[in-house]
Amino acid sequence: MQTLFRLQPYFSALYLLFVGVSLGTIFASGALCAPTIFRAASIAHGLEITVFQSGVLMTNIFVKLNFMLNALALVILVYEMLSWRIGGAKLAPILGFVSIILIFLFTLYYTPYILEAQKIGEDGIASLAFQGMHEQSVLVFKTLMISLCLLFIVRVLQIYGGYRGR
Repeated sequence: MQTLFRLQPYFSALYLLFVGVSLGTIFASGALCAPTIFRAASIAHGLEITVFQSGVLMTNIFVKLNFMLNALALVILVYEMLSWRIGGAKLAPILGFVSIILIFLFTLYYTPYILEAQKIGEDGIASLAFQGMHEQSVLVFKTLMISLCLLFIVRVLQIYGGYRGR
C-alpha cells in the first residue's frame, strides 16, 4: 500500500495530462474543426460540398473522438473512486461522475442517433426530431467541456495548491 502512495503523484500527473489532452481535443473538434468543415464551401472556393456531406465528415471526427472519451470515462471512474475512497474528496468526484454521464450520453446516445439519421440520407437530417437531437448533443458536448475544465482546475488546485475540495 505504501508503494501506491509513493506512486500517487505520478498517477495524478498522468490523470491531469489525460484530462487536459481530452479537453484540448474536445475544444479543437468543437470550436476549430466544426466551423471549418461546415463552412468548407465558402472557405475553399469551387469546393462543392453540402451541409449533409460536411456533417458526415464531422461525425467521422466525433466517432474517433468517442473512443478517447470512453477511455477517459473509465480513467475518471477509477481515479475518482479511488480518490474519494482514499482521500475523502467530494467535489472532484462529483464533477468526475457528471463528466462520465455526459461522455456516455454523447458517445452512446447522441452519436449513434446521428449516425442512424445519416444512413437515411439528407432526409434523415432534415426532420425537426434530428434538429432537436443535434442541438441537445451540442449542449451536452459544451457542458462536458465545462465539467472537464472544472474537474481539471479542482484537481490542479487540490494536487498542487493544497485545496482539499471538501
